[in-house]
Amino acid sequence: MESTELVTLVVIGVVLVIGVVSFLASRIGVAAPLALTVVGVGVGAVPAIPHFEVEPSLVLTVILPPLLYAAARQVPFVDFRRNLRVIGFLAIVLVVVSAVLVGVLVHLLWMTVPLALAIALGAVVAPPDAVAATSLGKRLGLPPRIVTILEGEGLVNDATALVLLSTMLAIVTTTVASPSGWMITITFIWAVVGAVLIGGILGAVAVALRRRITDPVLDAAISLVIPFVAYLAGEFCHASGVVAVVVAGILVGNQGAYRIRASFRLAESGTWRIVTLLVENAVFLFMGFQLWPIVNAVAGSNELFGTLGVAGLVIVLLIGVRFAAMPPLLSTIRKRYRKRVARADQTKGRFDDVTEEDFQRRAANFRQLGITQSPFRSFTRGVRARFGLVTKKDSSARDRIVAQLAELEKNPPPVPVEIDATARARFSTTFQNFRKRLDQQNNDLTAERDQALGWRDGVVLGLSGMRGVVTVAAVQTIPDGQPMRESLVLIAFAVAIVTLVAQGLLLPPVVRRLRPAKDAPGSERAELYELRKLMKDAGDTAVASAVTAAEASGTPLQEGVLHEVNAQAEMWMGRLEVWANADLSDEANEVVQFQQLRRVQLVAERDALRDAYERGAFSSETIDVLRAALDSEEISLDAVDSRAAEA
Repeated sequence: MESTELVTLVVIGVVLVIGVVSFLASRIGVAAPLALTVVGVGVGAVPAIPHFEVEPSLVLTVILPPLLYAAARQVPFVDFRRNLRVIGFLAIVLVVVSAVLVGVLVHLLWMTVPLALAIALGAVVAPPDAVAATSLGKRLGLPPRIVTILEGEGLVNDATALVLLSTMLAIVTTTVASPSGWMITITFIWAVVGAVLIGGILGAVAVALRRRITDPVLDAAISLVIPFVAYLAGEFCHASGVVAVVVAGILVGNQGAYRIRASFRLAESGTWRIVTLLVENAVFLFMGFQLWPIVNAVAGSNELFGTLGVAGLVIVLLIGVRFAAMPPLLSTIRKRYRKRVARADQTKGRFDDVTEEDFQRRAANFRQLGITQSPFRSFTRGVRARFGLVTKKDSSARDRIVAQLAELEKNPPPVPVEIDATARARFSTTFQNFRKRLDQQNNDLTAERDQALGWRDGVVLGLSGMRGVVTVAAVQTIPDGQPMRESLVLIAFAVAIVTLVAQGLLLPPVVRRLRPAKDAPGSERAELYELRKLMKDAGDTAVASAVTAAEASGTPLQEGVLHEVNAQAEMWMGRLEVWANADLSDEANEVVQFQQLRRVQLVAERDALRDAYERGAFSSETIDVLRAALDSEEISLDAVDSRAAEA
């Protein structure tokens, strides 16, 4: 058989195995990554099936970027920002601590393994996998905050691990002086900061380009190449390509939702869903498939049982360190929340009643007193205040300005300073941004209170440290010729497969037993109705302005047009009001009845459309327009059904 035909058969077989195993896994209540890993181990044990190797650089450069980008696109930036400290602790501090502890353990057990090489192994096995944990979390219906934390941790911790791995390997393989602690710190800071800049620039450019593109094929092409461009650009600048991909994905996913055409975004979602389904599941299948050649290599040197024993100790250490980190993490979150509440209570009385007119008057008083400050000094003073680094000079300057303003309020000047229209517009924008920041702060505190993490959430987070594709790919970058390389590779494979399968199987019953706090029943539906009402008010205001402008231009809108536009908005509000107030525990509630009746109607309409198409009574273009309209309505019904099932 020719090589081309063999490759084609292998691809077909892999796709079929992924589809069948994923389907069966969903039927028996097991996550697809777990089932595919087990199947891969079983397939790899068959002697008749030839084994082949994939270059680790291929996994890190070609496979990892699209997987991370697809996951980052779905991360809500607001939730990511609110949990940034928790994500930073788990993805940076915990990864570094775990890597060092694993390195020390392996070095003490195997003195022939240099400490730097042992820490390199620790960096490989320290980061949990982004795909495995979040796929399990979403399937189990974990609270949104836990899912966001797991997603954020999995997206960021790979960068920490890979930077630490490359640094340790440089120490092992170089003959020059080892880098100092300061140099390692600077390298890591640049890896993160540089990657954030690169990913932010590329993400902004991608959104700007796709906003102006009208061709769907070109839009899809740009969407597919963004993760690879971001990764290569980050690596070229000696920054973290992983972080650059994540930043670009978050920016495109959040900003593109309001700037890229809806039809393009819908097509993009379908494309990335297929890509991630095939690629990530193929990775887990291949991860299990690769195990046996490594086992045979270690067994050939009579070190198998010793290596498996060390792997068991490493697994226990990793799980123990993660669980041990949860109590101080939760305690820190609670303490910080109390401090933020106290600080918010202090500012509440000072700013809640401030109106735009008060703000404009205060700005005029500043001009009257000749008080000016550069934006840079204002920014640095705000940063110092944010971290509690207010100096005596800052305090005395503030007290002096407050006293001057109070005196000016008592004794206003006979000729007050006038503010021109341009300055007033600028101050108005500043005031709106100021009120937006206050609302953001209050909403963050409300979200923190409503989604507070308890000990049950700590147990779930501790048990969600499954390793995966990065561990398996990164360990194979350890150069040949290093002491006990095959044993180190087997340890990484054992950690990845055991934690993925064991913790993945243990997590569902633990979640069902603990039942972490979720949103109150109906709260999401009430939020949807409230937000849609806010959107409708904004739309009504815009329509009223458009009607006024049309009348002023001498071409008033026809009354029927205005009535139809308003009817569309009212129809949406009516649907959401029914959904928000319905008792979904009642099998015969209004939502279910509407869904069932509307589906009967859609089926009949689609049958009539197909009959008209087969008869050739209408043009294909007309058929396509109405088919797309029916598809859109069916997608809307499916979305309501899925939400109702989760409620």
